[in-house]
Amino acid sequence: MALDSFLRKAYWTLAACGLVYALILGALTHPAVQRNATYAHNINPSYFQDLSNVEQFGFLQHQIQPFTITTPDNVTLFAWHILPLPLYRQHEQALKEQAEFGVKPYDSAAKSVGLQLLLNDPDAIAVVNFHGNAAHLASAHRPVTYQQLLALSTREKPVHVIAFDYRGFGLSTGSPTEEGVIQDSVSLLSALTGQPASMKSPSNEPAEALQPSQIILVGQSFGTFVSTAVYHEWTLNLGRAPFKALVLYASFTSLPTLLESYSIKGLTPPLLSPLLAYPRLQKWLVSKLVDKWETNNRLVDLVQNPAVQLDLVMMHARDDWEIPWREARAGWDRVLHAALKDQVDFPRNLDLEEWQSDDGRKRLRWERVRHGGHNRVVSSEHAKLSIMRLID
Repeated sequence: MALDSFLRKAYWTLAACGLVYALILGALTHPAVQRNATYAHNINPSYFQDLSNVEQFGFLQHQIQPFTITTPDNVTLFAWHILPLPLYRQHEQALKEQAEFGVKPYDSAAKSVGLQLLLNDPDAIAVVNFHGNAAHLASAHRPVTYQQLLALSTREKPVHVIAFDYRGFGLSTGSPTEEGVIQDSVSLLSALTGQPASMKSPSNEPAEALQPSQIILVGQSFGTFVSTAVYHEWTLNLGRAPFKALVLYASFTSLPTLLESYSIKGLTPPLLSPLLAYPRLQKWLVSKLVDKWETNNRLVDLVQNPAVQLDLVMMHARDDWEIPWREARAGWDRVLHAALKDQVDFPRNLDLEEWQSDDGRKRLRWERVRHGGHNRVVSSEHAKLSIMRLID
């Protein structure tokens, strides 16, 4: 009797779990629910954190200039410019004496002491950080990541960091979509380089602006989608000069393929694994995705276009249980295949591979590191060294 009771409870528990799973999958076919799950932008600690009080995140008074960007569709983005410590120390008094210091529109913020040190230095490097989903630009490991990047500064080449929140994240207005988030990134980079945010906007390049060759795009997790998409949009669709480099940590090939292997914090089976026995249903669910984020297709376009310069770094940790390293490796293999064309004798190595085109316009690097998980890899010494190589 006790066994029968246990089996009945187990049966109904499994049935209830199956019903909940089916209801969740059904809800995810609705675009609004789907985007909330994909971007997790409504997990928003800025409701109780002041993002202008940067000292609570481990930075110095006036080390960060917060500013806003307005996109062509009237979304307001919140961003930080973070000054490297040597420059802060050198100009500490001037920074602290700034009147009315605080969040400003970019045109006004560009006149601040910190941003002037970036915009007027042709040797400066700006690392634009594209963070993962959920929370805001100062959440979790992100401030530590910025500090690691800032630590790469030298007297000859100071490294500044630009961090920002996509629409719907943190203090940025609007709601995220693939097209909208790409527009956000283009708007930010256009402001930094003094170029129009869209083809319809008037060109009014200021005297003080960065060259794209001074900018390194760094994406982690979901940010690899965005940084790749904006590099593709910037060079191929807008026809602008390429950036110094594109660096992807814990990347994946596309959102549809991600769903086949994604595990929540490594604690659950892959989300669609219960549907392996029902391939048609699985295919139908994937077809309902409204935002595809086809990262690998965009990378292949960039590699195959002979006119586009691309310095690409892809890094993944072996102990990443959220996005298995094989997902990124599959993307790397496809990119490398597109680059190699008919070359068949390229030596293969799971931990480190490098390739450069004969004309030097394409440089590709894959690196698999032993530790770092999904989030810590971007703030590791391995990640720091990968950026250092690009700067040198």
